[in-house]
Amino acid sequence: MPIETDEHGTSIFSSKDLCLIKELPEIIEMGIDSLKIEGRLKTEYYIASVINSYRNAIDDYEKNPENYDYTKYLNELEKVKTRGLTTFYFNDRNNKDIQEYAGRQYNENYEFGGKVVEYQKEKSTIEIRNKLQVGDILEIIVPNQIEPYEFKIEQLWNEETEEEISEVSPGVKGQKVKMKLPIECKKDWILRRKK
Repeated sequence: MPIETDEHGTSIFSSKDLCLIKELPEIIEMGIDSLKIEGRLKTEYYIASVINSYRNAIDDYEKNPENYDYTKYLNELEKVKTRGLTTFYFNDRNNKDIQEYAGRQYNENYEFGGKVVEYQKEKSTIEIRNKLQVGDILEIIVPNQIEPYEFKIEQLWNEETEEEISEVSPGVKGQKVKMKLPIECKKDWILRRKK
C-alpha cells in the first residue's frame, strides 16, 4: 500500500468513525441481517451506548418505517464519539470527508462515569471510571430505551466504610463507591457523567 503525505502529514490511521444511523432504513431494506459495531480498544461505555442506539433505531424503524427519525439516535451517538463521523463511501464514492487531521476530542460534554456492580434500593455499588462528586449530573443508559435516565448525585458513601464522602476519584483499578440510584438498575448498566 503506498503511503501518501500532504500538508497534514500521513493520516493512514486517522479515519473518522463510520456512522450510518441516517442510512439505516436503506441498509435494512437491502436485506442486511447483521451489523458489526467496531469495539476494539473501546470502553464498555462506548459499546453499550452505540449498540443501544442502533438496536433502538432498528426496532423503531421496523415498527414504524414512515416516521423514522434518525436524529434522536444520532444525538446519543454524539455523546460517545471519539472522532468525527463519516459515511465513508456509502453514499458517495468520491467522499473526501473521511480523515480526522486535527486530533480533536469530540466527546467534550460527557464521559464514562461508571457501571453498576450491585443495585440496592438505598445504596448501590458503582465501579467508577472518572471522578464523581455530589452535585454531578449522571445519565443511566437503560437497555432497549433510547432516552437515558438523568439524575443528580445527592450523596456518596465510601464503599468499604460506608462513611459519607463528597467526591471520589479513580485511584486504583476497580475503585468503587456507593450512591442512591433513582431507578432499579441491573448489574453492568452504564452511568454517563455530564462534564
